[in-house]
Amino acid sequence: MIGAARAAICLGIGLSFGVCAAAHSQQAAPWYAGKQITFIAPTTAGGGYDLYSRLFVEIFRKYIPGNPLIIVQNMPGAGGMRSASYLFNIAPKDGTAIGMPLATVPISEALEPNDARYHSTQFGWIGTITSETDVLGVWKSTGVANLDDARKKEVSIGATSKTGALALNVYLANALLGTKFKVVLGYPSGNEVNMAMDTGEIQGRTNQWTSWNNQRPQWIKDGRVNFLLQIGPPEAELPQVPVFLDLVSKPRDRAMVRLLQTNQLLGRSIYAPPGIPSERLATLRAAFDKTVHDPAFIEHLKIAGLYLKPLAGDAIEQEIIDAMENVGQAAKDITTAANL
Repeated sequence: MIGAARAAICLGIGLSFGVCAAAHSQQAAPWYAGKQITFIAPTTAGGGYDLYSRLFVEIFRKYIPGNPLIIVQNMPGAGGMRSASYLFNIAPKDGTAIGMPLATVPISEALEPNDARYHSTQFGWIGTITSETDVLGVWKSTGVANLDDARKKEVSIGATSKTGALALNVYLANALLGTKFKVVLGYPSGNEVNMAMDTGEIQGRTNQWTSWNNQRPQWIKDGRVNFLLQIGPPEAELPQVPVFLDLVSKPRDRAMVRLLQTNQLLGRSIYAPPGIPSERLATLRAAFDKTVHDPAFIEHLKIAGLYLKPLAGDAIEQEIIDAMENVGQAAKDITTAANL
């Protein structure tokens, strides 16, 4: 009876104003229904960022009301600044474009403010799938087994751009720890760095521990790589590998390493352009939270050997705001120490 009465009222009012028809349409067709979301991955296909992106969107879309189609578009280049600049300046700001930044996006902005055409604090941060730890590894065949060896012998290390994480980790190790690594720049992404190690073009690299395990597990299993240094939260699987922050004691040195480790905090994050409508950002954050607790997503990551240490969007947003408010002196010190 209540339903019939409500229908009658709506019919009467709707004839004049169309209110009920509009309300019914809004309920039956969420904004994302029939839409397509473009998800920007910051590297070439085949690497850790790409794999996280594809596994994420597979589950993520079902938690967005309207179940939009999501396509992954790879956009490598400029140490992650190309994709970040695209999302900030060019991508639609209505919620139909999101992505995964390279973890170096904030520090690249701090070190290259004239080249970074974005502001990290203005993105719509949706959440972090996992924080990461970078690990510096070199071929065992180099004869470099530890940092003491690396202070005596030059080893070539592959990297993307001068201010990308792959290079910054090594530059700062040379400056603060006295190592003699030779940085070879110009690779489009970490995937090409791996291939360069395969061919002997370079002798080592830094990489997230999850990516070492995912991309080249046989290298680890066969003991072909010596791991020399951890940058970020220590990995339980690497108790014998020293942690960068533990090796420096001067306040300014520690400040530089902490700024460098903002990369690890971001890890594998999801973000949206600035100016996305607040209700849509809330929708995407809610879908993110459901995705990282979805049993199928957890199982997919487990099978792929990937980690899951989620952080909510509002929390990562505040962390980035705090970090970017206090980067001035540390950024200058890194620029000097790394000879950027």
